[in-house]
Order: sequence, then C-alpha cells, then structure tokens
Amino acid sequence: MSHLTQPRNAPNLSIHALQRVDERLVGEEAQKVITAVRKASAKYGTQSLGIIAHDLGAQRGQAWGNTSNGDLVVVIVRNGQVKTVYLRRATQTFDLSVSRTDILVDMTGKVLSTPTRRNATPSRTNSSRNAPRDIFANRGN
Repeated sequence: MSHLTQPRNAPNLSIHALQRVDERLVGEEAQKVITAVRKASAKYGTQSLGIIAHDLGAQRGQAWGNTSNGDLVVVIVRNGQVKTVYLRRATQTFDLSVSRTDILVDMTGKVLSTPTRRNATPSRTNSSRNAPRDIFANRGN
C-alpha cells in the first residue's frame, strides 16, 4: 500500500495502520478500502473521521476472541492520518462513541443510512434532547 501515490485529500497511513491492513486484509481488499477512504476523505475531510470502508461478505476471526473480528472493515482517520484499521460485525452498534470521531460514514451503504456527525447543527447543541437529564426532578418530597 505504501507504494501508492497519495493524492492531497487522502490521509497518510501510520505504521500501525499498515500493520493492521497486512494482518486483516487479503487480495484486492486493501485497494477497495483505500478507494473508500479516499472518497470519504475527499467529501468529509481528514480531521476526525470514522469510515465503514468495506464489506468482507462474511465473518472473519472468532467473534469472542482477542483479535479483531467481523464482516466490515472500519478505518479511523485523525489529523490527516489513518490511525487504525479494524474489523467489526455489522450486528454491532455503529455510532460516534464506537469510532470516537466527529463524523462516521458508511461507504458500503449497508449499516448507516446517513453520516453520523457530532453537533450536526448548531441548534442541536442547546437542544433539550442533548441536555443532561436531572433524574431527581419531579420527585415528591
């Protein structure tokens, strides 16, 4: 993968990410993941981006083992660099707490119907839905 030229909108790959790709992907999968990462980065930036980049079509690895396992390839991009590449099962939750990014996008079109964004609109910041809830409110003395 390192032999490929990087366009300006494509994040660089960390050594950790390259190691994970070598461990988890075979054949043309790496190229498909790179293509998905480039497209997502061009559209959403490379500051803090989680990408569901590729559907493997079948479970890889043991579901409850100590190694990465799943049927989807997830890529985390931070500050212009791919930090890690891991596997996750499509049956698991996909949200911003999982990716720990500001944006989570699904380039496979199979898990998320729209990108998930942290503070998508300024009006939601002050929304009562996002406000802390007082669990002791409305209790009688």
